[in-house]
Parts: sequence; structure tokens; C-alpha cells
Amino acid sequence: MPVPEYQIDETVDITDVVCPVTFVKAKVALEELDEGQIISIRMNDGEPVQNVPRSIKDEGHKVLKLLDNKDGTYNLIVQKVGE
Repeated sequence: MPVPEYQIDETVDITDVVCPVTFVKAKVALEELDEGQIISIRMNDGEPVQNVPRSIKDEGHKVLKLLDNKDGTYNLIVQKVGE
């Protein structure tokens, strides 16, 4: 089995909210992490997938991967970058 190239420190599920709350919820979860920690953000396909990764990059964080769960949801893997 291949070793994943990152260790997930925290997960947040934002499939129950819609834009713009999706990013707000993701941002709050990121703020609770320490610099360098990695979060997996589960979101619905469509608007969140288009907007949340871009917004996270705009905040200066590092998007590592976007995983398609093949069920209409995606997991966005993000590393927190310090302010």
C-alpha cells in the first residue's frame, strides 16, 4: 500500500451548507489549525468546488489535492500556511 504524502490533522464536512457559508466554515476550521497542519474539507460538487479552493489560495494557504469521492462530493486537502 502506498504511503500517503501527507497526514490529515483535521477534517471538516461542509456538504450541509451553501456558498458563501462553505468558505466561512472552511476558513474557521483552518484558523483553528497550527501552521503546517493539514485539513481535509469535504464539500459538494459544483459551486463549492469552484469557489472554496480559490478562496483558500487567496488566503495564502496551500491546496495539496482535490479528491473526487465519486458520490457528488470532493475532499479538498489543504495545508495551513502561517500569517
